[in-house]
Amino acid sequence: MARHLFIGNEIAVSYSSGVLANGAIDVQKLSASGPTSMVAGDTIADSAQFRIVQGNGSTNIVSPWIYGKDVINWSGKGHVAQQAQVFRIALATNATAASTHRVKIINKTNGNEPFELKNYEYSVAASANPTTQCTALAAAINADVPHWVKTVTNNGTSIDLTGYKKGEVKADGSVQGDLVEMTMADEIDGSNGTVATLSVQTAGLRGYGDGFYVKDMEDEAFGVNYGFYMRGHLPNTPTSTVVTASPYDMYHIAATKDGSSHSQINGVDNIIELNIAFDNGTASLTQAFENKLNSYLASANFAPVIL
Repeated sequence: MARHLFIGNEIAVSYSSGVLANGAIDVQKLSASGPTSMVAGDTIADSAQFRIVQGNGSTNIVSPWIYGKDVINWSGKGHVAQQAQVFRIALATNATAASTHRVKIINKTNGNEPFELKNYEYSVAASANPTTQCTALAAAINADVPHWVKTVTNNGTSIDLTGYKKGEVKADGSVQGDLVEMTMADEIDGSNGTVATLSVQTAGLRGYGDGFYVKDMEDEAFGVNYGFYMRGHLPNTPTSTVVTASPYDMYHIAATKDGSSHSQINGVDNIIELNIAFDNGTASLTQAFENKLNSYLASANFAPVIL
């Protein structure tokens, strides 16, 4: 599969000496006089082929020409923000005897066992109530906070641990590489009267079109988009286009290379895939982009995409 990524950064379409403005995304049709911008209302009858163009101020990054009749998917999904996971330990009932309680905070972010973890102990006096115990546990955690925990919140009879989102700067100055997923385990069995309940209060969500995840997509697409493969004779990594703080709507176009409905030609991948990340901060620009493709691809029997 030929997979391409194009990134639009809230810049209106304009050309200077044939070069598209830096950060703009355009849809071009193939006319009798060569490539020209598609306009809302154009259909396959106006041009059999189209392509996506991304400007960087000095050159145009273009997709392959695609025949409208060969498109097999036109879809999109609006930006959804990341959401940090919040995990809770709640304590109930007074202790009936003095003891030592142990709690583990477990980092499951990388998905591979054995998971990284931290152990905590706190002393419990006879008759200590949940509030007193939470104060002791919070103090133990705050004395050595795991690097994947952003905040520790003592609610009185429960403690909430909030993980980092991808791209956030952590307490040690490093940048979190992925959305944190964590869990807990305890050695509080109720034999001394205290009951612990462990639960996810807020599920972690990677979101959709988050700038940090789009940046990962761009890094993976450097070879296809820019011809950069980390070779010794190409030492200069292309400049990243993604603005990681931006909210991107995501659009997807897929087409076969030969007009068939099959995905392979003699074992060779037959799909051209175009992913477009479009900053949704200016509605007029988003709508202009959608209107061009919606009218054109409606003539290929695709429903409009309106994000």
